[in-house]
Amino acid sequence: MSKIYVVVNTKGGVGKSTLSWHVLPALLNHLGKSFKIFEVDNNNVSNIYEQSDIIKDNTKNLKTHDKNIAAEIIFETLTSTDDIIIDSGGGDDALQVIDIVKSVGQDVEVRWLIPINQNLAQLKNAIDTYQKIDDQSNTFFVLNGYRDLSQIENEFVFYFGNSNMNLQSIRSSLNIQTEFKVPFSNLFELAELQNYTIGDLACIARELPKEKAKAFFFEKFSSNRSQFLKAWNDYQNSELAGIVLERIFADFLPFFDENPQISTNVSKKSTKVN
Repeated sequence: MSKIYVVVNTKGGVGKSTLSWHVLPALLNHLGKSFKIFEVDNNNVSNIYEQSDIIKDNTKNLKTHDKNIAAEIIFETLTSTDDIIIDSGGGDDALQVIDIVKSVGQDVEVRWLIPINQNLAQLKNAIDTYQKIDDQSNTFFVLNGYRDLSQIENEFVFYFGNSNMNLQSIRSSLNIQTEFKVPFSNLFELAELQNYTIGDLACIARELPKEKAKAFFFEKFSSNRSQFLKAWNDYQNSELAGIVLERIFADFLPFFDENPQISTNVSKKSTKVN
């Protein structure tokens, strides 16, 4: 049965797009699962991933005032096995999306993901969002942009709390048992500059071992030093993207099925190194 992953927070700039367009698609692709992304936002249209093999054309852009959104979601869950990622806008858009998804009914598994960053001012929005959802067992915070996992409680001190600083733990007060984490990386934006996702970027190195990459790039660009350097830098970025995803996968995979069917298919990205 299809699952619905709702990425929502009434505050903007907390990492909803990173989670909706980079992290969840990479995870579902890794697990061999098909999916569609519904962007429900009156302002933004994320058309910057047009070169992505992972996302392809599996996106739908909707406005929150569209009366057919709930019907669209229900239709997808009834006619396909695709999981659905819902990328919500901020503010009133987020509140409307919560109501819309709740109106779909209880026969579809819904998981709510609330991304937050280290800013205290934005944490209130996250708490308000959590309380509006009112589904504790299926709602998870995502700590977005950590730099050192061993120091994450200090980086997100307003979430974990600190008795020496007289800061109450939001995690404890809301009785949160599990949260997920996404590391800071410039590679998310670097991938977007090339109109694809970090998952697409990671595929370059995954499909082409380093020694073969050296020979391939030299054969192709032996007469053009600058093109060789560009291709090799792209390859190194791809290796780094793979490392970032490994860290994300290690944290997020327990969130999915216990015994998933792992895909052995690798998207072909050779054209991306030209």
